[in-house]
Amino acid sequence: MSLTTAQREATIREFHENLRRLHLSVEDVAKHFGIDASRIETIIDLKSGVLEYPWIVRAYLLDEAAARGVELIPFTALRGDPHDYWFLDGAIIDRGELD
Repeated sequence: MSLTTAQREATIREFHENLRRLHLSVEDVAKHFGIDASRIETIIDLKSGVLEYPWIVRAYLLDEAAARGVELIPFTALRGDPHDYWFLDGAIIDRGELD
């Protein structure tokens, strides 16, 4: 399943806004996952080619928001439980690792 152009644009904006709200840089997120910042940019710009990766970053941001008491703007396309989507591999998301 793929997102429409409008959904893609909204999701990219939502990632950037939520990073701003959490006072996190792309470099901060990259450090958490132990990967290069350019890889995080590719993921939050929905260009990674791995459908599960944005969900992993989303989960990290949601966890950070809960721990910090920060209210995020909702993700309009990346919503609900990713395990409910037949086209996503829940095991990859559960590992919470990015390559």
